Amino acid sequence: MDAREFFAVAERYRSSQVEAERRTSVGRSYYALFNVLLGVLSGKGVIFRGTPDDHYTLISYLTRAGNKASALTGSSLKDLRPERNNADYDMRVMINAKTSEFVYQKARRAMQQFESISPADLDLIVERVKAIP
Repeated sequence: MDAREFFAVAERYRSSQVEAERRTSVGRSYYALFNVLLGVLSGKGVIFRGTPDDHYTLISYLTRAGNKASALTGSSLKDLRPERNNADYDMRVMINAKTSEFVYQKARRAMQQFESISPADLDLIVERVKAIP
């Protein structure tokens, strides 16, 4: 499955009158971005362990790769993680349409930023990431 398809689900529910659907939008926005990024880097030989630590590892790789677009993408993913955690785990926090719209738009912009990286620059990012201890 192409994780980008999660953006369609997030878009559908981002302005819902039902909070559970807005929470779903937040989660799908985050996971669309996370899974695409993880898939691209994994597909180029970057090793992930398949554990919850992969979220932090991916953010670290992207922000430390020496590329502005990669760093901005990693920073956005880092910013979105607490929003996703609130949506999935903290039922005391209200997820309103403004929040779900913000998360959706930020994830889409981060995806566009990452997709703007040239193939040559992406290969350089991967080389740098693989060199990170």
